Parts: sequence; structure tokens; C-alpha cells
Amino acid sequence: MSVTLTFNPEAEDKCPLAEVKVTKLKDCLMLNLGCMHDYTFQQWAIACKRYQKHTKKSDDEVVSFVADGMLEPHFVAWYHANQSCIDRMTLQEYLNELQRYALPQHWQQDVCNMILASHQENISFADWVVVIQDLNAHLSNMRSLYMLDDRALQAHFESHMQPDLQRKKDVSNLDCKNIIEWIASITEMDKGLANERAQTQALIDTNNAERAS
Repeated sequence: MSVTLTFNPEAEDKCPLAEVKVTKLKDCLMLNLGCMHDYTFQQWAIACKRYQKHTKKSDDEVVSFVADGMLEPHFVAWYHANQSCIDRMTLQEYLNELQRYALPQHWQQDVCNMILASHQENISFADWVVVIQDLNAHLSNMRSLYMLDDRALQAHFESHMQPDLQRKKDVSNLDCKNIIEWIASITEMDKGLANERAQTQALIDTNNAERAS
């Protein structure tokens, strides 16, 4: 199904983000006034699915309840202009249409580009991995084709980690069954390098202090 009206979020001035309000699991949801961000949309989608699960509303009736909870004028106008069509949608069809209407056209590609452009730089390997996995999980939760699989993620980590860590990995004989084990092994290597750097810096500081005394 397809609905009418056009809305370009990229042309909108910056405004506060919309918030998803859930009081009780069986109470109607509210999407408060504000701009739609991809994370906000994900929260709304999750809340809508939980609402259907706990109220046991059928596919042919649940959309009329959740769509009525959108308070942002853009979304209200979109819904009212196409209400008879939207109310006949399944929940997933409604969410697909709302995503196409409310989010920038290339947002999924933008998130993927953020992942591919990332480097470990001066943070710990573990902290960097958490950031990238969170971004990739967001794409997964949104059923995006831009999500990286485990092999692609590992290849990215290998080619964008700190040079010292990369050299240590290259001379190590890692035998990991999956990416979880691989990340754990690289994290331990990174911690070892951090300890070595800290010890070296401590010696330098001690020598400098002795010379100054």
C-alpha cells in the first residue's frame, strides 16, 4: 500500500526530538510533538509492537489505535489525509509507510557510512566496538539491508584498529570460532598494550622527575 502527502525532514529546521510516551502496557501510546529521528522511530515501532502484544489487538484494528497517538502536526495531517487507507494496514505496513514518510531518504546509508568511516583512534578497542555494534544493531532492528554481518564487522575492526594493535594481532595465532571470541581476544591484546604504554610513561615520568630534582 502507498499513501499520499510529501514531507522532507532534511529541509526542516532543527527542533526538539519527539518522545514516545508509554504509561501502562495496555494504555494507548503517545508520540509527542517533535521531529522524528531514526532512534525515535525505532522506539515507536517497539512500543507499537508491545502494545499489540499486550492488548491482543488484531492486525486489522491495531493501527487505528496507535496511529491516533501521533501528536506531531505533520504526522497528524499525514494520518488524517490517508486514514481510511492507513487503518486497513497491518502494523508492519503502517510502520513501513511511516518510516518512508518521516525519515530522511538515505538515513540507513548514512548510519552505515558512519560505521565504515570509524577508526579506533585513541579510545580502547572495547569502547570502540560497543559504539559500532550499537550502530549496527540499530540497522538490524530496523531491518535495514545496510546492516553489516559478522564477517564484514570483523573485517572493519581488523583494518581500522590502532596500528600497534593490528601488528600484535598479525603476529598472534588466533583461533576463534566466532566474532564474540575474536573481540574478546583482541580486547585482551589491547588491554596489554595499554598497560605497556602506561608502564613506559610511568618510567619516563620518573626519569623526568629525577632529572628535575
